Amino acid sequence: MDIQGGASILENFFPTTRGIRPRGGSLRHATITAGVKSLMVWRSGTSERLFGTDAAKIYDITSPASPTIQPAAAVSGLTSGVFSSVMFAGTGGDFLVAVNGTDDRRLFNGAAWATTPAITGVTASTLSHVWVFKNRLFFVQKNTMNAWCLAVDAIGGAASQISLSGVFKKGGSLLFGDTWSVDAGDGLDDICVFISTLGEVAAFSGVDPADPALWQQVGRYDIGRPLGPNAYFRAGGDLVIATADGMVPLSAAMNKDPAALTLAAVTRAIEQEWKRQATARETSTNWSALKWVSRNMGIIGLPTVGASEKCALVVNLLTGAWAKYSGWDISCQAEMGSRAFFGTPGGGVMIAEASGTDDGAPYQCTFVGLYDHLRSPVAMKTAKMVRTSWLYRQPFAPKVSISSDYIAKLPAYPPAAQHPSLDVWDVGLWDVALWDAGTAQQLVTRWVSVAGQGFALAPNIQITCSHAGPPEAELISIDLLYEQGGVAV
Repeated sequence: MDIQGGASILENFFPTTRGIRPRGGSLRHATITAGVKSLMVWRSGTSERLFGTDAAKIYDITSPASPTIQPAAAVSGLTSGVFSSVMFAGTGGDFLVAVNGTDDRRLFNGAAWATTPAITGVTASTLSHVWVFKNRLFFVQKNTMNAWCLAVDAIGGAASQISLSGVFKKGGSLLFGDTWSVDAGDGLDDICVFISTLGEVAAFSGVDPADPALWQQVGRYDIGRPLGPNAYFRAGGDLVIATADGMVPLSAAMNKDPAALTLAAVTRAIEQEWKRQATARETSTNWSALKWVSRNMGIIGLPTVGASEKCALVVNLLTGAWAKYSGWDISCQAEMGSRAFFGTPGGGVMIAEASGTDDGAPYQCTFVGLYDHLRSPVAMKTAKMVRTSWLYRQPFAPKVSISSDYIAKLPAYPPAAQHPSLDVWDVGLWDVALWDAGTAQQLVTRWVSVAGQGFALAPNIQITCSHAGPPEAELISIDLLYEQGGVAV
């Protein structure tokens, strides 16, 4: 049975290029008691700083003294903590530029936060989204059809207005913008795109919006309703945007009708699950998307609305395979160094895939394969044994069973495996510790007896994770031994 062909349930497993692995847990990095609204990263050379916000303050959480004690605030007196931010190498240094639509624009220069130099020509507290195009800072003015931009390399001064009122036909307001390119980087073909709350996209090329000779509209497209101003990521030069219809590459909107964009969505394989989650959260625009480069992983944070399920959707950026991470309540995300961080409404700033528990709580991994007729659609099959092959470094205890006839039948989850004593010289116990345990990769192949009967069968794998370190195991293959009944004619 081929696990690379897909799964009918893949929860808390991550699809690799050759199989699946149990996901790592979330490790608490910092605490912001009132709930985490945004995460922002300042970068200059090899230096990085991580900031988190609640509804009224900004905190430096690069290296907190304790992961459970809230640090002192770096900025106070805010009226919103939901920020849009971008790094900008402008006149005078490298700046983290942040706006939230209700407070003055904030700048961090590596040492301190400031509101100067001021932006003139527009009320800076109404700017809600920021991005960089052609060495200029661009902004969206909240609840309007207006965008604004500064001079080349400027971080303040006079702003030029870009009105989209006559461009968009459906109404609504501007939601966000960014740079879009048909190649994989910054080049001559870069285009500035503006996206509205109702899914209209306006594309402009040029270098100076204040000069009609140097700025022109090159297109207007329709996509599904965007799920939030931070719910997109770059893939090469393309933008992949989370919409009510799926994760849609902006390049697909150039030559497809909006009704056909679902076929081009990178979420096509999970279309029903995506639309179910989008419908349950249609009142919120706090979706987030993170491209975790070092893990070739995309993480879509789903806002919790009422009694909706706490979960995230993840994708292998190499294969396009999706899975669900249950238990992750994500309000915002950021990548710093090689690690991914996410904030929670409960006040935790978590490091993704860095533990064997979710902030101390165990979690369970579930795989149900695709149902297979085993080349005989009408014959009844009786499952006898299943063999699984794993590559692993840490002990694990999977439970293997069978589901049949398109109905998942899962037994109770197994207990977590016992990990051996530390295999460190002068620490591990003689005759107890295992030399190289947890470092040397091993292969294990296990036959287990199973019981299940039906015309279509699917294997089940269940694991409980409850350890200090993340699980290190990868399922490579599954083999099924079964008996086939005769066909009465």
